[in-house]
Amino acid sequence: MSNLLDLPRQALMDLRSRLSHLPLVSHLHRRHAPNSLALSSPAPQDSVLADPQRVEMWRRAVERYVRPNQVVVDVKTGTGLRTFLAAHQQPRKLYAVDDSRLLDTTQWVARRNGLDRIAFVREPTWHFQPPEKADVLLHELLGDALLDAGLVPRMLDLRSRLLKPGGRILPNRFEVFVEPVQLREEACVPFIWTQHLPHVDFRCLQSLREAMSPSYFTRLVRSYEVDHLLCEPEPAFGFDLETMRADALPSRVHIRRPVEEDGRVDGFCLFYKVAFDAELAFDVSPLRERNTTAMTLLRVEPREFSRYDTLDFELELPNPSDPRTWRWQFT
Repeated sequence: MSNLLDLPRQALMDLRSRLSHLPLVSHLHRRHAPNSLALSSPAPQDSVLADPQRVEMWRRAVERYVRPNQVVVDVKTGTGLRTFLAAHQQPRKLYAVDDSRLLDTTQWVARRNGLDRIAFVREPTWHFQPPEKADVLLHELLGDALLDAGLVPRMLDLRSRLLKPGGRILPNRFEVFVEPVQLREEACVPFIWTQHLPHVDFRCLQSLREAMSPSYFTRLVRSYEVDHLLCEPEPAFGFDLETMRADALPSRVHIRRPVEEDGRVDGFCLFYKVAFDAELAFDVSPLRERNTTAMTLLRVEPREFSRYDTLDFELELPNPSDPRTWRWQFT
């Protein structure tokens, strides 16, 4: 018999997602339930720094768009790469804003590199208000599923509060892909009800599928875990942080495409292209070998496809910023 207490869990998760974005709830959470990880010893973000394409695109973008007479704000500074690159352009004012212990590390590194014209601000960026508006906002509010770090609502809030008319957001353009992938055999993790284990049969859990935590149906994968894509990749949707409206993200994505390469669909990989302009961009993609960033896999029951078969997938995004609210169907 189903556990009736588990059945409303999805509704509760959806409600929690909606409430978490309310200013009062967010304030109470920060005040009374601080993130213990943020207060512990800092852990530098090595994976981003180990991606040569990403670092090079940042260097070129900052050199192209940051000028000596400008006010620049680095949002969620982290390890400080963006701040340090901007500092070498000698802007009139440079703010490095972060409320985590990583700011201590970044400030320490700055001193030892002779970068003494940076204003380090320990404050949530969402509360930060400089004396004058900025010419350039630097950020990498990129979650595992791109949107789940609050990229769009938070950057649009900063755009309205901090950015001068005509100012730049770096990066500003995004293309999102949701593509069927076959994983390498050693990377496959079957659903529990499909596994053959000694002395126990978990098939009964399939009847509780709708009551399970939404996080069970997603996982992170690395480029080296993906064997190949079954279709020619096409952007599912795109947006520009400098020009978009708050309601511009789609609530539903429908993908119907021919299969280009035989294979087994183990899930749909969400990856993306990040652009500063028409020339400068980097990809977080399973197609790029030196990609060091994990990507979100939307898990499905594995199915075999042959070339020229048609693949149909629909993704609903009631709250694009919260993957716990997402639902998908695969036929």
